[in-house]
Order: sequence, then C-alpha cells, then structure tokens
Amino acid sequence: MKKEVVKLTDVWVEFNGVTILQEQNLTLFDNDFLGIIGPNGGGKTTLLKVILGLVKPSRGEVRVFGQAPGGVRRDIGYVPQLSFFDRDFPINVMDVVLMGRLSMRSLFQPFTNEDKNAALMALEKVEMSDLRHRQIGKLSGGERQRVFIARALVGKPKLLLLDEPTASVDPKMKTGIYDLLEELKNNMAIILVTHDMGVISSHVDKIACLNCQLYSHDDKNISREMLEAVYHCPVDLIAHGVPHRVLDEHKGKR
Repeated sequence: MKKEVVKLTDVWVEFNGVTILQEQNLTLFDNDFLGIIGPNGGGKTTLLKVILGLVKPSRGEVRVFGQAPGGVRRDIGYVPQLSFFDRDFPINVMDVVLMGRLSMRSLFQPFTNEDKNAALMALEKVEMSDLRHRQIGKLSGGERQRVFIARALVGKPKLLLLDEPTASVDPKMKTGIYDLLEELKNNMAIILVTHDMGVISSHVDKIACLNCQLYSHDDKNISREMLEAVYHCPVDLIAHGVPHRVLDEHKGKR
C-alpha cells in the first residue's frame, strides 16, 4: 500500500480579503509525479508554499508525511521559479549545491566530507559534475536549472517541489530535465508546476488544473471540461509553449 505524502483538506488561503486558494483538496502518494497547470496568478506557487509551510492557510488542514509541513521541511526539496541574479557573483556550481545542506548543520559549521560527497553525487545525478568548478553565472539557463535541481536533491528529499523549472530553457535541455524527473520519481514524490501543457502529459502520472480552485483526477488526461473550468473560456487547442487558444466566439469578449 502506498504511503501518503501530502494531504490537503479544505484548504483556503486569503490575503487582505482576496481569496488566493479556495477549497483545496489534494492527496499525493509515494512515487506520484503530479503536474499542475493553470493561468498566471492562479495560485500555483502559493500552493507549493503551503505544502512547504511557508504560507499558513486561512483555514483547512495540511499534512506532509502525516505532520504539519514546517516540521518535515528537511524531507522536501524545492526548486523555486528562476529568478534574476548577479551573474558576476563569484560562486561556483559546487558551492551552490552545498547550500542545500545548510539546514542540516549549525550556523557557521563548516561543510564536511559527507556534505561534499553528497553534493558531488547530486551533480552526477543531473549530469553537471564536470562543471562543478564553473562559476554559476557563466552557465546557460538549462544548466543552471540542473544545478538548482541538484541543490534540492542534495538533502535526499522524499518530496520534490518544482516551480516552472523549464521556463526560459531551450527545448533540448527541457527534454533532458523532464527525463531526469521521470527517473527521480522512482525514489520520491514530485509536484511540478509548469506551463508546458503540450508535453507535460507524456511525462507526469497525474495532472491537476489550478485557478484558485483545484481540478484534479488520478490520471494524466486533460479534458476540455477541466481546462474550460480553469481558464474560464472555451479552449480549442493546447500546444507546446502556448497557454491556450480560445474559440472564435470567445474572442473580443471582456
């Protein structure tokens, strides 16, 4: 019997009177690979932060490995949305990955050989060990994303959360990242937030659509009804890199 990893029951998140997440109910088990799609501003990043324990629900219950999420954060790997940073900052790939071990030690305690070996193994897993001494700012977008995935893996998580890991990544590197995630799901549960609707169904096991409310089911087929409920318009076509195209009768309506 599969072990329950994440359980959300009637979870709501509200900020300043605005509802961000409404009536969220979600169950994730060991080795599940869940893809979450939906429009910008639909609450996808907030949902990940609820699972991480970084955002407290206004109501409802969140359990991760049977506990409140803040108490099991060491068992969760997180790859946030790619953000801008100073590419001239003098830090190499190995040091970036070692940051994923900081939560496992006291402040100012030096990294051990065990930490360094774990970082090297994580880099080997994402096929980036040859560039471990390279400055992080000199890598391509896809290479940096692999490094950030390695940083999330170095703590040996049981749950991996990824927020748009293939944004601004070229198609070849994007395919490589998806292939890597398919391999990783053998050892952990994965939740992937993405806009890549044209390719996601060929990689994940389950799909959920999120726009304040969550529409999910236990397979990877996306129905027209699900999409229209999420995007609030008739959906004619889902294609790689294109969020949605509406039918003629919807165009021009406000």
